[in-house]
Amino acid sequence: MSVRPGRKFGYIAAAIILAAAIAVYSIFDPESSVFWPKCPFYMLTGLECPGCGSQRAIHSLLNGDLLSAMHYNLLLVLAIPYLLLYVLLKTAVKIHEKVPGLFPGLMKLCGKLEMALYHGPALPVVLAVILLFWIFRNFTPCF
Repeated sequence: MSVRPGRKFGYIAAAIILAAAIAVYSIFDPESSVFWPKCPFYMLTGLECPGCGSQRAIHSLLNGDLLSAMHYNLLLVLAIPYLLLYVLLKTAVKIHEKVPGLFPGLMKLCGKLEMALYHGPALPVVLAVILLFWIFRNFTPCF
């Protein structure tokens, strides 16, 4: 099976954009650069939203500073493995759709894991985690 030309171009464009974003985030520190956007919620209220510190956390992660990244936005750092697992499971399911006989037991498990962790009841749990993080980071000294 071959990839359609339009889809192939989309994959290449996405890879180039991702590589450029990684380069920009690793080189330019959002804490000291003036061109990075500031959080409008923080500017209006003085409170941090769940995403506050994400740009600095990404910069820190790309430069190998896990502790600083956790300080800037713990939720983002903890969400990265969750999001990567989703990509891996989705990829496994797509492979299974194209090659149905390949590791049938493992592919069935990947499909079940994807459904359990990313659909249905998982969505309110993820929302609750985000809301609790938002509350705790503004009203407790440890976040």
